[in-house]
Amino acid sequence: MTLQLTPVAEQQEVLPAPPPPRPTPFRARVATRALSLLAVGVLGFVGYLVLLSPLEQSANQDVLYSQVRGPLAEGVPPYAGRAEDADGAVVREVPPIYDDGEDSAIPAGAPIAVLEIPAIGLRQVVVEGTSSGDLAAGPGHRRDTPLPGQEGVSLIYGRATTFGGPFADLTTLRRGQELTVVTFQGEFTYRVEGVRHAGDRRPSMKPVQNGGSRLTLVTAEGDNPLQPNRLVFVDALLRGDPQPAASRPRLIPKQERSLASDLPALLPLVLWMQVLVLVAVALAWARIRWGRWETHLVGLPLALAVLWQVYETGARLLPNLT
Repeated sequence: MTLQLTPVAEQQEVLPAPPPPRPTPFRARVATRALSLLAVGVLGFVGYLVLLSPLEQSANQDVLYSQVRGPLAEGVPPYAGRAEDADGAVVREVPPIYDDGEDSAIPAGAPIAVLEIPAIGLRQVVVEGTSSGDLAAGPGHRRDTPLPGQEGVSLIYGRATTFGGPFADLTTLRRGQELTVVTFQGEFTYRVEGVRHAGDRRPSMKPVQNGGSRLTLVTAEGDNPLQPNRLVFVDALLRGDPQPAASRPRLIPKQERSLASDLPALLPLVLWMQVLVLVAVALAWARIRWGRWETHLVGLPLALAVLWQVYETGARLLPNLT
C-alpha cells in the first residue's frame, strides 16, 4: 500500500488578512477627551477641598490675625469710624458698631474676635458673616445676632470638613469646659452647657432673659462629608457680666443661613470657567506653534491660577458648614 504525502504548505488553510482597524470617529475622540478632562477636573476639585483648602484657610487666618492683633490691644476695630479736628487730634474713637445702633453695619469678612477652645486645641479669628465665602477664612459670626460678649444669644458658624474644618471636633466638648472670646470690648469666658443636635431640646432662656449672654457654636454633620444635612450646636453661658448689645440687622441674605450655598458665586464661576476654556484653547494653539515644553513653561502657571479660581469659586456653592 502506497501512502501519498501532501506538502505541509498545502495542508494549512490560507486565512484572509485581518481588516485594518477602523479609525475612531472624530466626535467619539472629542467626547472621550472631554469626559477624561471632566474626570480630572472633578478629582482635582476634591483634592482642592481636602488638601489645599486647609492651607488656604491657614494663610487667611495669618492675615486676619495680623490685621486684628493691634486693634484688639487698643480696643478699636480697624473699620471703626474716627475723625480728627483741625489740630490733628482724634475726636472720635468709639467704634460705631457699639454706638447704640449708629452706623452698626460691620463689613462682611472683617475680623471681629479671636475664639479659643483649649479642649480641642482651637484658636481662630472670627469674621463677620456666615456665607460660604466668609467661612472659607474662618468661623463666622451670624450678623442678625449680638456680638460675642454682648447681652443675648450670639451665633458663630464654623466648617466641619473643608477649609481646615475648625469645628470638626465640636461634638467632643463636654459640659463645664471653658472657651474664651476676645473682642474689641474685652475678653469673655464661657462655660459649655452641652452639645445638642437639630430637634433636641434647647437650653433654658432664663439666664439670657435675666441679662446674661450665651454663645452658640454651630456646625453640621452627615453621612457624606461634602453634603452635611444635620446641624450640631454647642451652647455656652458667659461667666460674668455681658456688654450691652448694639442693634443688629433683622434680616440676613439666604446664603448666610445654616447649610446654605452662596448662589451669587454662580455667575463668577461661569465667567472663570469661560476663561479656563479660553486658556485651554490658547495652550493648544501655542503647542502647535511653539512646541510642548515652551507651551508648558509659559502657560501651565496661568492655567493653574485660573483653575484655582474655578475651584475656589465652586467651593462657595457647597453648603456653608461643609
